[in-house]
Amino acid sequence: MHEVSASGSEDSEHKDGSYVARTAFVAASAFVLIAFVLLQVVMGASQGSGQAQAKKLMAQIRAEVVEAPLTAAQLQWPLETGDGRTTTLAQLPRDRLIFLNFWATWCAPCREELPSMFRLRQELADRDFMMVAVSYDEQWADIRTFFQKWVGRLPADSQMYLLKDPSLEEGHTLRETFGTTQIPDSYVILNGRVLARFVNSRNWTDPSIIDYFRKLAPEIARGTP
Repeated sequence: MHEVSASGSEDSEHKDGSYVARTAFVAASAFVLIAFVLLQVVMGASQGSGQAQAKKLMAQIRAEVVEAPLTAAQLQWPLETGDGRTTTLAQLPRDRLIFLNFWATWCAPCREELPSMFRLRQELADRDFMMVAVSYDEQWADIRTFFQKWVGRLPADSQMYLLKDPSLEEGHTLRETFGTTQIPDSYVILNGRVLARFVNSRNWTDPSIIDYFRKLAPEIARGTP
């Protein structure tokens, strides 16, 4: 009759404990992975449903369907910031709904729609929404003077991210790569795709327009600043 030594018993218990721990870890990891995949599916379905509902409003709000990816030229087009840096559309958040507006301080319809644009931004404060305004003024001084006279300062980036296209020559501007020859024009961008185009100025506080953007813009996750 063979006797099991105390050390052998301890080794067996240690191996059994290690096996149980590994099994529990694998099971927990699998659960987390499955939960993540399900969350992505639910979020994707929700976003898809929102886009489908938003499309139904487009005729009512006179928006044109675009549904095309941003081109390489559009993504890498150099744009000036107010503090002298250069940025591109590629550097904007992909998972945030982008409202891209082409404008200038010398453009009367552009000036007229600005107040309603700021109110639209306020209406979407609970959404992942970013308003980007690309100016076709000659100099940043013109933009600063305009806002200084109007509201006393440049808007915060969270209100309106102001940029300037340094290329003002006809036929060689960012707006023309989108199909805009006269300003203002506005575009809706999400995940690197241009979803829609708004030709000319609008009253952006129109309830149907606000509803359109609310259906498209993802809700800000709790705890997100």
